[in-house]
Amino acid sequence: MRKILLTTTALVALGGVSAASALEISGFQRMGYHSWDDTGSTETAGANDTAISDYNRVVFTHSVTGDSGLSASGYYRINNWAEAYHDLTLTGDFGAISVGNYTSAGAFMYNSHLYNGTFVDNNNNYGTFAGVGDSRFGAYAAIADGGDNAINYTAPAMGGFTFMATYMDDGSAGATAEALSSDSGDPDVAAVAASGADVMEYGLAYAAEINGLGFRAHGIAAKADDTTGTAGDEKDNQEFGLNVSSGPFEVRFTTSSRETNSTAGVATADIEVNEYSATYKASDDLTVGIITQSRKDKLDTTNNPKLDETIFGANYMIMDGLRVNASYVDFDYEGATNNSGSQTNIALRIDF
Repeated sequence: MRKILLTTTALVALGGVSAASALEISGFQRMGYHSWDDTGSTETAGANDTAISDYNRVVFTHSVTGDSGLSASGYYRINNWAEAYHDLTLTGDFGAISVGNYTSAGAFMYNSHLYNGTFVDNNNNYGTFAGVGDSRFGAYAAIADGGDNAINYTAPAMGGFTFMATYMDDGSAGATAEALSSDSGDPDVAAVAASGADVMEYGLAYAAEINGLGFRAHGIAAKADDTTGTAGDEKDNQEFGLNVSSGPFEVRFTTSSRETNSTAGVATADIEVNEYSATYKASDDLTVGIITQSRKDKLDTTNNPKLDETIFGANYMIMDGLRVNASYVDFDYEGATNNSGSQTNIALRIDF
């Protein structure tokens, strides 16, 4: 649902909206309840394993189009009144060029349901899940998402192919408020932003439909040349994924590798994540699904960390603009601190 503020005399006089464009406002409010039980928790007197969360988002967009067909659009998003994303985009026959901290190849071309927060965002963000780390993000390669401003180029779609390239110039070292404002909370983003690392991301996808069977394959490569503030240190991420759909059914597979190299060029971490999912659109109002992921650091032979996780989820549209999201998470982690458990999440969301 959207509300559009058209260019009225009063708004133009106040400088709120130009006479050449209209401003669209959209967003949502979400309240969630979370209950968990895991073996790694250390209880204190009076503590319980429950939490009530809130998440709020407001998005402002506007655009103008010239006689030549060139269009310019602005995007500004505020999450919980603290985290901000923004973009200015020029679109024409050449494709699209965006400048800002919102559009990037890694954050736009992925297919991970976990990274997308399909069934209640940050489904295991609550509790003291020792060792699980950023598992709620699933398989992904994005580095620039939510970091400093970047330049992104999106090529015109040709024969089912789409291509994106992103360059993030992070400037001098030192985490900025902007860099740490990622609504994903991704530790990769925070670490790279704090170091002053420049980032390059490339994404290529191909989509087609044959006899009612749709499929999409994609690949993403992302590299940061300085992840700790020490010259020569590098982060090298890769991701490959496949979607196959038929009617109300869809299955997805994503595999990612996130490698960190030392100043000597020796790999110090190589986190491999495989994510599988299947969703079924039971009706116009109800979608159900199952997501599994396995992850391990292949180079940590001391702790041999490994996580296996399964998520059952459902999204139900109560009425236009009002939905309920629910998920059940079961996980088993082995590593320096073994941990296993489950979590139940339910959230009510209203869109505007």
